[in-house]
Amino acid sequence: MTLGEHLKCLEISGIRVFGDSITAGFNASSAELAWPALFADAVDGFPIRNHAIPGTVLQGSRLAEGNPRPNNGVCRFVESLLDQPHEDAILILYGYNDARYTAAPDTMNIAGFERDYATILKGLIAAGHGQRIAIGSPPYIPDAGFSVGSAGFTGQTRPGFEGYVEAVCRLARQFSVFYAPVYERMKEHGDGLLASPDITHPNDAGHRVIFEAFRDTARR
Repeated sequence: MTLGEHLKCLEISGIRVFGDSITAGFNASSAELAWPALFADAVDGFPIRNHAIPGTVLQGSRLAEGNPRPNNGVCRFVESLLDQPHEDAILILYGYNDARYTAAPDTMNIAGFERDYATILKGLIAAGHGQRIAIGSPPYIPDAGFSVGSAGFTGQTRPGFEGYVEAVCRLARQFSVFYAPVYERMKEHGDGLLASPDITHPNDAGHRVIFEAFRDTARR
């Protein structure tokens, strides 16, 4: 059973999405064409609560300047996703900015990402949301995107980036949650074809592929 079919069978109250600028809908030509809105519409129009903050990372590890990035996912997931008892589905798309950051490899790395992601999943499952969680691999970044970004967010390699993809896949298996192969599906379309002119955010077609990856995934 796909995630979309699964959620239609549950008496969910809504959908909460959690992530960075891509989940906030950046560079979709309209709010209705961003991947979270497409997903909500596909599962009978459940209310959507978008808790994405542009520019954030998931892990609370120290950056090169010695402090964690503000509004990181692990520091705010309780407030955003566990603020009150609810029956919302929870869709998480994080790791894109974590994977792009290269300026503090001793602290900001895959191990920290996987550790803090596990903390989030443990907290959500303990609160009773295990049947309603889906996590997506980081969206595909074109080769040119490795040279675009603010201080610290350039210089990654393809193998380095894909290490974060593999980490999300491992976490989905470990915690038995739905895994959306976002990176894998976007990669099938070719380098750069789903990117907007700024290279680092998806265009409308890219948002649709992300939505489809979540809708059609099955439990790992």
